[in-house]
Amino acid sequence: MTFILSRASRLEMQKVRIITKSLGGEPLITVYALEAGGAAIVIDPGPASLHSPLEADAVLCTHLHLDHCGSAGYFGAPVYAHERYAAHLLDPSRLYEAARAVLGRYAEAWGAPPPCKNAVGVSDGARLFGAIDVLHAPGHAPHHVAYYWRDGGVLFVGDGAGGYIPELGAVIPVTPPPFRLDLYLQSLERMRAVGAGAICYSHYSCTRDVELLEAHRQQVRAWAEVLGESPDISLDEAFKLLAREDENAARVLAAGGIYADLYLRVSVLGFLDYLRRAKPPHDCL
Repeated sequence: MTFILSRASRLEMQKVRIITKSLGGEPLITVYALEAGGAAIVIDPGPASLHSPLEADAVLCTHLHLDHCGSAGYFGAPVYAHERYAAHLLDPSRLYEAARAVLGRYAEAWGAPPPCKNAVGVSDGARLFGAIDVLHAPGHAPHHVAYYWRDGGVLFVGDGAGGYIPELGAVIPVTPPPFRLDLYLQSLERMRAVGAGAICYSHYSCTRDVELLEAHRQQVRAWAEVLGESPDISLDEAFKLLAREDENAARVLAAGGIYADLYLRVSVLGFLDYLRRAKPPHDCL
């Protein structure tokens, strides 16, 4: 499985400021800043440890994971997130401890998120500032949403459509436990139906190749089929299987670093966890 990737040109994306933040010399998150509906908007501001000041009338978080939303409380602006989970931003201590339990040193490197003074819950189908539509997009996480900037035709997908790594020519799922394959596929269909002219990924860039959403849907189905035959295999065995079937996974494994050690690793863990839970129990003899 091979994807042909193209970056959105600077001219096409001139109204969106693209800021990729690195940690330890490796890219971690891409932050997007734009003017929409007369407001200065920052989307997925990044972790607390990498906070840098940006003009913001509002901060939009695609979800509450620390690498995406951890620094939101530093901005002093209203922070928008999924309506059922936004209250966690007022006291993010439980978010931090949960992340440390799963991600260990990575969560600690991202830092403890400060509390937000004003957390605003967003409902599915809401329109923010008369310019940005909200789509609840669970699967990666139950609190995941996507944002569609209508005037620019740009869909900000967070982690809901995988990670886009142009320098490797690769797209891979970003699916940590507790991943929900069924909801993820439904969310991909909803995002495709928007009819966006460009997609911006939090990991790590934008593209006009909107057909990547369909290609990624097929990729996710292929991963589920390959791993579903033996969901109790080890991580190393799963990596080998995927590398044989998916050139994207092979390239990420070869690159190593955060791409393989964090994103690919937790994504495969998420798939295996889901497939083990979905596996029907053996009949009693």
